[in-house]
Amino acid sequence: MKLYYSPTSPFARKVRVAILELELQDQVDLILINPWADPELRKLNPLCKVPTLVLNHKEVLFESVLICEYLNSLREKKSLYPIERVHYFKDMRLQALADGAMAAIGRLYAEYQKPEQEQSLKMIQRFIETRQSSLNWLAKHLEDFAEGITIGAIAVACFLDYISFRFPNDIWKNEFSDLYQWFEKMQQRDSMQQTVYQNLAL
Repeated sequence: MKLYYSPTSPFARKVRVAILELELQDQVDLILINPWADPELRKLNPLCKVPTLVLNHKEVLFESVLICEYLNSLREKKSLYPIERVHYFKDMRLQALADGAMAAIGRLYAEYQKPEQEQSLKMIQRFIETRQSSLNWLAKHLEDFAEGITIGAIAVACFLDYISFRFPNDIWKNEFSDLYQWFEKMQQRDSMQQTVYQNLAL
């Protein structure tokens, strides 16, 4: 299999962490790509986004949620998804929250890259509020993911680190100390250490 990814993408990082946690790294070749500049990606994925996973029989999967579920299905004795129905859907909700929050942080960062006269204060305020409400929600529901490694917990860790990656001066950790303590433990995992965000010229 081949995974097309960018080292700045939180969604690609989620998949890369999942690969390591599922011990599938020997089955997946990582292909570094710039989704904004490489026309080959659009030939594989009409959305021209990372992550994109090409299977051994040449079928292609898009979007991190689908890719993670597929990778998880390859392991019989190891799973990142809770078995019990109620816990499964709570964890999927957690992943959905983290994914939406990561998208908001990405949009906020992109908005700030525009010339000041072209920035939308309305959109900036909306994304800032999404960041705050997401952190509030996660802090309130910390006990739902405080123990164990699930796809939801991985997504949350990727989101929290993405805030610091895009906005190094963001002091969310001071306001949410319990959440930060959990994140620090997650950050020590080998899967997180091997997939740190990087700004690379592609």
